Amino acid sequence: MKCPVCNHENGNASFCERCGSNLTPSSPTADSAQDQQSAAAEPEYTRWSSTQATPSHSSVSPNKSSAPRPVQHVSDSSSTEGASSSGENNANQWNNIVQNEKVQQAKEVSKQYLSYFLSVLTRPYQTMKTVGEQHSLNGWITMALIAVLSSTYFLITFGRMDMDGLFIGGFIRPLLFTAISLVAAIALMYAILKIEKITFRPKTLVAQFGTLLVPAVASLVLANLFIVISYSIAIFFLVVSYLIIFVSLNTVLFQYPLNRTNAAIDSMYSVLIANVVLFFILSRFLGTTIIGLISLMFSPYGRM
Repeated sequence: MKCPVCNHENGNASFCERCGSNLTPSSPTADSAQDQQSAAAEPEYTRWSSTQATPSHSSVSPNKSSAPRPVQHVSDSSSTEGASSSGENNANQWNNIVQNEKVQQAKEVSKQYLSYFLSVLTRPYQTMKTVGEQHSLNGWITMALIAVLSSTYFLITFGRMDMDGLFIGGFIRPLLFTAISLVAAIALMYAILKIEKITFRPKTLVAQFGTLLVPAVASLVLANLFIVISYSIAIFFLVVSYLIIFVSLNTVLFQYPLNRTNAAIDSMYSVLIANVVLFFILSRFLGTTIIGLISLMFSPYGRM
């Protein structure tokens, strides 16, 4: 047999006598067995790297096609839009629930205040002696109604007289002035009770003062009703409502045991100072307006 490497004639030998090359023809089975042995002899990391590299090569091959990405983007966008719309619906439902709860709470407060108002209107002083901190909200509502009703009175009056600066002069200014006067009355009572070293609760003080102001609300309602009939009657109820503020301040103060200690000033003078300060605030803020309205009774326009 002739050697395919060195062309040496060897006869029937299995190996070349000159170069030692294998002269036996290899079969496919032997080749596959040899490949398996060589593959088994490969290190582990070499076989892992070859298997990991195979998908990248197959993805580059033109025979394999991938799924179109626009379809995936459309599905993602639709799912995102669905999630956002569901989130907006949940937010809207939550807002509706909160608004409904607020409306229900407002209805309950209005119902409770109406029953409170009617019960206090018949016996304001006796009710004042029994109220507590839980009625402080009713006191603030009463004071807010006094400020709004007094401002409404001046707004209607200025509107009928065709005066300039209707909204500011006829509503905003009286609203602020009345609110400041009521807050000043509470501050004066608070200061006097502190000077007298009397133990009290501020919320109870507000509840007591607001309870005694309920007749002032009724008087202001009548003033707003009678303004279309007669200015004189309307002004009468307006003045009565402000007198009730002074009476309420003194009534709340004198129901406490004043002058229990040797204070620097007698309780009578401290209460008198509180009344003078409150009168100065009301006269400074609303005196000019009230005097102008009283003068309408003596003019042809004011007599009806």
